[in-house]
Amino acid sequence: MSCLRDAKPLLVGELNPYGADPEFALYPAPDGCSGHRLCCLILGMQRRAYLDSFDRVNLCSDKWSLKQARQAAYDLFSPQPERRFILLGSKVCSAFGVDFKPFVRSEEFLILPHPSGLCRLWNEVNAVAMARAAVLAIAPELVGKIGEVDGKC
Repeated sequence: MSCLRDAKPLLVGELNPYGADPEFALYPAPDGCSGHRLCCLILGMQRRAYLDSFDRVNLCSDKWSLKQARQAAYDLFSPQPERRFILLGSKVCSAFGVDFKPFVRSEEFLILPHPSGLCRLWNEVNAVAMARAAVLAIAPELVGKIGEVDGKC
């Protein structure tokens, strides 16, 4: 197994409306933001476990630009195609040139719906369970961390 497969899974989001600091990409605060929803509501993880378990990045820093996002996606993927990528939403999939098929895993990517409160796919029955199972399938080291809390973390 390559060392990149041993690296933390990489969560790839669109952009952070709270600022461009990469440390805060998909950060689990403030409550209700995409990072919080992903951490607490969708994955059901403690915040510290989430921060320790995933690397996190956004493709754009200011406003969404498909051109900028495609370049960022290329820069992320080309040197490390063995990395475990979790793509969040259709815009991110578009930047990577892959079809948006939520909860589907390929050799290169796991695709999840965007974790914002505006994404209706999360209202479908079993969406959260499917997301947790899909993440555990590519990151079995997270057993016991995913689903530990439901909503409150």
